Amino acid sequence: PASLRSDGWQPCSGPGGRLHVEWVATFSGLRSFWQRGMSPNALAPDYQQCGGSGKPRRNLDKKLGRKRSVSPGEGLVVTEDVADIFRTAIETSYLVGKPVPMSVVLNKANGLLRSRYPDITPGRLATRGQLQYFYSKNYRKHEAEKRRMPARAYDKDIKPLISTAATNNFGPGARYEIDATIVDLYLVSDEDPEKIVGRPVLYLVKDVFSRMIAGMYIGFETPSWVTAGMALANAFCSKVEYCARYGIEITDSDWPAVGIPASILADRGELLSRQADTLVNRFGIQLSNTRAYRGDDKGICERHFNTIQAEFKPYVGGVVEPVNGKKRTGKRYELDAELGLSAFTEMMIHLVLRHNTSHVVKDYDFAPDMPNDLAAVPIALWNWGVSNRTGKLRTCDERLARINLLPNETATISEVGIKLRGINYTCQEALKAGWFDRIKQNRPTKIEAAFDPRNTNEIFIRPVAGDDEYWVCDLSDRSRSYRGMTFVEAAQKQYERKRAQASAKQRADYSSIDTLDAIDHIVQRERAKKPSKPSLPASRRLMGIRDNRRDELAAERQRTSLSKPDSASSTGHKALVIDIKTRSEPCLDYPDLDSFLEDGDD
Repeated sequence: PASLRSDGWQPCSGPGGRLHVEWVATFSGLRSFWQRGMSPNALAPDYQQCGGSGKPRRNLDKKLGRKRSVSPGEGLVVTEDVADIFRTAIETSYLVGKPVPMSVVLNKANGLLRSRYPDITPGRLATRGQLQYFYSKNYRKHEAEKRRMPARAYDKDIKPLISTAATNNFGPGARYEIDATIVDLYLVSDEDPEKIVGRPVLYLVKDVFSRMIAGMYIGFETPSWVTAGMALANAFCSKVEYCARYGIEITDSDWPAVGIPASILADRGELLSRQADTLVNRFGIQLSNTRAYRGDDKGICERHFNTIQAEFKPYVGGVVEPVNGKKRTGKRYELDAELGLSAFTEMMIHLVLRHNTSHVVKDYDFAPDMPNDLAAVPIALWNWGVSNRTGKLRTCDERLARINLLPNETATISEVGIKLRGINYTCQEALKAGWFDRIKQNRPTKIEAAFDPRNTNEIFIRPVAGDDEYWVCDLSDRSRSYRGMTFVEAAQKQYERKRAQASAKQRADYSSIDTLDAIDHIVQRERAKKPSKPSLPASRRLMGIRDNRRDELAAERQRTSLSKPDSASSTGHKALVIDIKTRSEPCLDYPDLDSFLEDGDD
């Protein structure tokens, strides 16, 4: 107060006439102590009444904070205009798709400052600390990260996970996930261990509810609908015979994933084609595909590729290393390959069986109706779900399932057979039906045919659309040159033949010009020999055709005769004739084929 004296005493009307300032403060503290509950925190100062909480201080003449001790100048005062410049630089340079350092944003902000204030001195430019403080105070980190990265990357890697994959899957077979990868392992040939054959392709089909691996494919076929169909056929059918081919004896209870699921989730690859409609039309499966660049939509199958490969990598040679083996100090890991495809498949079957029967799923999302003593093991979850949730999956014929999963195309029918991709086929059922008889009839002209792109020897047709009956068609003799090929090799052979024929046709067209010129020259030459006016009348010329033909025939025989006059006949002496047929010899003449030919043969 204005009346406060320099010695600390303040006049008052009480006894003594004056009161010391410390006593006033003491009385004020006692009042707060009594009013605020008489606790130690009641004596704390009223910091909430200091400054402007949450309100930026922009209308200033001097820079806030400590003064500079090393850099010259007083620094930049962050006014409202400067804040707008900071905000523009951050949102146009930092909060964009490309990650850039804060130093680039600082240069952008100082450039905008110099553009707006041309007379600004170097000591008044913004510092990195000021820009970083402004960014931290005005932008939340998660919002900034969301704006800095693409929306797909944010949704896949940063977005909160509020549910689990098993939430809407009511039991085994409710949803399968399928995916493929190229294994990080080089293999050798089964016949020649010295021959390196490359890296195989691995398809996995997993059940979401139980985490069981329902089926798989291992081979060198590139990921396609054909290989996906082989993996799905393996998932639909019993695996007893499949394991027996590699010397592993199991029962259906060891790998109980047999049957057709309710839905399948893929990754916008081979199951996005028209061929995948077979899963919907033939098997009644609900087919779904993940969003683009969202592998986390089927993370159960995606993550298992790394898990299963990590189990065998420490024990086998030929594993793909992260360091390039072509470097000077590196080693070509391909040279360490030691497993063949059969051995690798056998090893993978053991790993899959181990996963299905003994692997404990970490952090499994148990439903409320699941018992507490149920172990999170795939086979235990599968058996419990089959008994208490969905029951058995729909069964199917193994061969019919494999045929239904093959690609389908439209084939044409004619007298020469059933033609698919330029290759002719026949079958006994079609012969009995009279499809190929060379008569005018009402044969079908087109039919849907299923085929294995890896083998041209046979195709499968359905005489009745939508029926489970199918006919097996074998390669016709007309197309015997394509036997044992793939359809790609057959198409290449057809292309080479067409190209050879086209080249020959060009040469024929080119040479026919010279032939026509020669014919025209001959005609003109002979036409010049003919007299302009015949010496005989037309009736005499027509009556002498037969005699003229006889005379011309005699002259032709004389010209083409092989006998020549010899010296013996000219002198009148006869030559000595020796019979060389001293013994009977077999007849080497060509046989008469009339007896072998039938009316219908060419």
